[in-house]
Amino acid sequence: MPYQVDVSRFRSLVRALALVCGAAIAVPPVSLRAQGADGDDRGGFIETFDDAGFRDRWFISEYDRRSENFLTSWRRSAVSLDIPGAPTPTGGALVLKLEPSVWGSPKPFVGAELQRPGQRGYGSYEVVMQPGRGNGLVSAMFTYTGPHFKDPHDEIDLEFLGRDTTRIWINRFADGERMPGEWPRLGFDAANGPRLYRFDWTEDAITWFADGQEVQRITSDTHAIPNTPGKIFLNIWVGNEKQRDWLGRTPPQLSAEARFYCVSYRPPGDEGETCSDYINRNSDR
Repeated sequence: MPYQVDVSRFRSLVRALALVCGAAIAVPPVSLRAQGADGDDRGGFIETFDDAGFRDRWFISEYDRRSENFLTSWRRSAVSLDIPGAPTPTGGALVLKLEPSVWGSPKPFVGAELQRPGQRGYGSYEVVMQPGRGNGLVSAMFTYTGPHFKDPHDEIDLEFLGRDTTRIWINRFADGERMPGEWPRLGFDAANGPRLYRFDWTEDAITWFADGQEVQRITSDTHAIPNTPGKIFLNIWVGNEKQRDWLGRTPPQLSAEARFYCVSYRPPGDEGETCSDYINRNSDR
C-alpha cells in the first residue's frame, strides 16, 4: 500500500506537554485502582507493531457487548499484523478488521479492540493510524476509566467516523459528563493513508492535533478536565440504528479495516521516544 505520511511535516512537529459519545469499552477481569492523574501506575512507552510480541503487550478483547448500542462482537481473529517486505517510515501495521458475522452470531458484525495494560494520566499521547471508511463505522484511539475500575467515568477520545474521514471526532468525559463532541475538518482525507494524531492532556487543558496542526483545545476555564488516569484503547466498531444521526446507517455487508502503525505515551518530563520521533528517525529509509 502507498505510505502517505507527510514526512516534512513530521520533522517540524514540536512536542508540547501542557479525545464521543458512547465509546465501546472492554475491560480485563482484574481492576486497577487509579491513584490520580499525576500518579500513574505505568510510565511512558512506544509501540511500533514491528513484531508479533505486541500480543504480550496489549490485552485483546474477546467477548460480545451486551449493549444494544453496538452491533459489534470483539474477536481476536479480527486482529492481525502487516509487516512490509521493505523498510518504510512507518514500519509494521496493526490491522483491526470489521466484517459481517457468520449466521447465528449474537451480533451482526465482528470487530476488534485492544487495550494497553496500566492506567496513564497527564502527558502527550500520539498515534499514527489510517481509519476505515463506511457509514456506521468508528475507528478510534482513546483513554478510558470508569466504575469497573472503581473510578469516575473519565475519557478522552480521538475518533474517526467512517461516513466522512475528512474530519475527526473529538470528545472528553469528566466524571461521566461529555463535552459534547466536536467534529473539525482536517484539510485531508484520513482514510487515504497513515497520519500522525496527538492529544496533550494537562491539569488545565486538553489539546488535539492532526498532522502537526492544532484542531481543538479545551481549558478548565470552560470545561471540566478529566483528572483520573485511564487505559489506552484502540478499536473498530459499528453502531446501531439509534446512532444513525451520528454515524450514518450501517450497510449490512460492510467490511472495513483500521490500521495502526505507532502508539506512544509520554508523561510530563519524560523525554523518551514518541511516534513523531520514530517517524523522523526512519524517514530516510
